[in-house]
Amino acid sequence: MSKISNMLNMYFLIQGRKIISVEEIAKKLEVSTRMVKEYRKDLEYAGIYIGSKLGRYGGYYLENKRSLEGVSCTNAELSALKMARETIKSGKYQYGTQFEILASKILNSKNYMEIEYYHNISMQQPDEIIEKEKILWTDINIAINQNRKINMKYKSLGLDKVQVKERVVDPYGIFDYKGATYFYGYCNRSKDIRFFKLSRILEYKVCNEKFDSKLKFDFDEVKEKSFGIYTDKQIDLKLKIHYPMSEIVKEQRIAKNQKITQLDEKTIYFEAKMSGYTEIKTWVMSMGSKVEVIEPMELKEDILNEIKSISNIYK
Repeated sequence: MSKISNMLNMYFLIQGRKIISVEEIAKKLEVSTRMVKEYRKDLEYAGIYIGSKLGRYGGYYLENKRSLEGVSCTNAELSALKMARETIKSGKYQYGTQFEILASKILNSKNYMEIEYYHNISMQQPDEIIEKEKILWTDINIAINQNRKINMKYKSLGLDKVQVKERVVDPYGIFDYKGATYFYGYCNRSKDIRFFKLSRILEYKVCNEKFDSKLKFDFDEVKEKSFGIYTDKQIDLKLKIHYPMSEIVKEQRIAKNQKITQLDEKTIYFEAKMSGYTEIKTWVMSMGSKVEVIEPMELKEDILNEIKSISNIYK
């Protein structure tokens, strides 16, 4: 592992904790405590100030004292920062508070604090999940950088009940989806690439065992072909969509290969090759009576069965 990578990993570790011992940092980075102290000096040369506390429960903590006066930003970049700030504030992300502090420093230094007109509305995670995910997020990032396997107990949503299974995963990357954080990698149990939601990890351990190479996997390519984050079989989706949903769908890019034909003033014909059957079904049902499934027949039958089940509940 290069010196720069270790310094970055050390920054992740300190950023994720209120305080962390030098010994724990050294153990996670597989270096001596002397090297940890050298990394601290190098980080401080870069303007990242790290405080220290002596005693039994002492260690390193992060001090953000670097001036941002010299940062050059265009008005468009500042507007983008404001928009990202509102999105993160509303979503309760792991480092939402730290991002708010950083954004405020930059915007204050630029006298760019006029009234906000942008808002983002989304579901929020409970505070206890956020705190748990801070440490988890940091440890997974370090495992990714060091090519270390992760052994975990993971809660999956089965058809009838929750299933808890032990999995060993080679972690490849982390991403956010619909306000939640996931990591993806090669699952040794499933023998394939899988996505794992951080809030569903019950227990985990970053293993000493390393994985040599990553399975060929293009995350951007998967996103282009899938509706959401599911990567099951591809289907030929054909829908007849009526107003007002027809106008809403025309404003979005549901799939890269989508084709929309205007049938009349209020109706469109939507076609696309997509994978992610579960989320496609949820999306179609969210349009209610304003959509008709033409193909595939499997989806049509599944939705009819759901409608019957809903009807039975409300009888």
